[in-house]
Amino acid sequence: MKSEKELRTLWTLQETANYIRKSVKTAKRRLENNRIEGFKDGENGNYLVYADTVIEENLNSIKPKFKNNL
Repeated sequence: MKSEKELRTLWTLQETANYIRKSVKTAKRRLENNRIEGFKDGENGNYLVYADTVIEENLNSIKPKFKNNL
């Protein structure tokens, strides 16, 4: 049985940037600053973002909400 995290929708940085209408660089910065939750894929080195964390409350928060291990 898959865990809850494995069932969540994942977006690439490009998809995340398109959704928030910002650049890929900004999306990556938000990920690195722990405003959105995601990880760096070990197989190909791409960053993946959990789609359900890309909400305005998280993007504009003052305090980081997540602990990403990038």
